Amino acid sequence: MKILSLDLSTKSSGWAIFNDGILLDYGCITSSSTDLLKRINIMTDSLKEVLEKHNDIEKIFAEEVRPENGLQNLKTHRALMWLQGAIALMIYNFNKKLEMELVYPSTWRAAIGIKTGRGVKRTTLKEKDIQFVKENYNLDVNDDIADAICLGYSCSHDIETEINWD
Repeated sequence: MKILSLDLSTKSSGWAIFNDGILLDYGCITSSSTDLLKRINIMTDSLKEVLEKHNDIEKIFAEEVRPENGLQNLKTHRALMWLQGAIALMIYNFNKKLEMELVYPSTWRAAIGIKTGRGVKRTTLKEKDIQFVKENYNLDVNDDIADAICLGYSCSHDIETEINWD
């Protein structure tokens, strides 16, 4: 199965393409605009270009938005939710049969053996994601691409990534 995995952000989104568990392509889309809607538009347009280039994608996996420390940063949480909605709408308009599944970061990290939870800092997790990509693919990438590759790896290798809604 050919999949696209996404680590979404309004400023820097990583993406990776896998086919039957083999990493085919990856990249990062960036935007430095101060206008949120312009950044979201850049992300959706750029991801549409990725889908057009790899027009045989069968499923998309994206990192689910989870507010960190409750709703401490509501503005960031809202921006990410808007981006997710815009991406979902773009995908629907691109190919109504193409599905996007959302996976929590703690779920895909656990699936590839990266411990998360209380006391584990975000910077430590990002370093481990980068290390996983270096060890498994001999690639030096930023944390956004590393997250997309790790998410795609967990989803393309039939590792359990079902969202636990509890």
